[in-house]
Amino acid sequence: MDATAIILAAGEGTRMKSNHCKVSHKILGKPMVQWIVDATIKAGCSRVVVVIGSHADEMRALIDGAYANSATKVECVEQTERLGTGHAVKVALEACGITQGPVVVLNGDLPLITADTVAKFAQTVATGELACTVMAMTPPDPFGYGRIKLGADGQIERIIEQKDCTPEQAATLLECNAGCYAFDGAQLAAHINEIDNDNAQSEYYLPDMLGILKGHGQAVSIFHCDDYRDGLGVNSRIQLAQLTAIARDRINEHWMVEGVTFIDPTQAWIGPDAVIGRDTVVWPQTHLIGHVTVGEECQ
Repeated sequence: MDATAIILAAGEGTRMKSNHCKVSHKILGKPMVQWIVDATIKAGCSRVVVVIGSHADEMRALIDGAYANSATKVECVEQTERLGTGHAVKVALEACGITQGPVVVLNGDLPLITADTVAKFAQTVATGELACTVMAMTPPDPFGYGRIKLGADGQIERIIEQKDCTPEQAATLLECNAGCYAFDGAQLAAHINEIDNDNAQSEYYLPDMLGILKGHGQAVSIFHCDDYRDGLGVNSRIQLAQLTAIARDRINEHWMVEGVTFIDPTQAWIGPDAVIGRDTVVWPQTHLIGHVTVGEECQ
């Protein structure tokens, strides 16, 4: 698939209260940002661009060290002035000369997003019928997320932030914005400079592209995640622990399906790069972190 993934990883993540970049924090031994890069590579993206800013040297080392020998081109682009998500995407486009093909923009703090979701998301704009799709999800508790209001034609009418929702909208608009976008690359490149910073923060916001594209007569719609957890982000140490538990459960369920026995799957931590052979028994308090291989019929 000749698609480009742009991963936004320039933010500091102040709520983490850390001396390190937010997306460098690890889930099951692997930095969050690498989970997302891996998902885009497995999805078949031919190019991955990571926009860095805060702790740029740390981030560059994380990416260059892990993907120096990758068959897929993975590169860092530094956003020296952090002027919003729209500005970050513009910096990536200009630095890499991206002008065509599907362009998937993902946040760097979405470690649970799967390769299958990324591939399906990119495919929504591959035919040229849609200029942009927004990743939508329906979490059990939608509080705090922007709600997506669709028009009668199925296109996005508007995205209403939580603080602006009326009680009726909060109760009836259950599609939530996961903050990820898939663009027709030609349309994105042609109109990215039309985003302005006429807002309270004087920043360039990527969601403004929806109105810009619609103003040019382009179609804009949604892509709904099959699993809402793909769109969950990390903004605190509490959420880091919550998503670690989800990742643990997903991985352990995968290996149980493949013929591995877990005495207590809530007490075994298996990293995403570990491999376990069938008929192996994994006991409580087991940790397999990194590129670990366990054969068949082991304990």
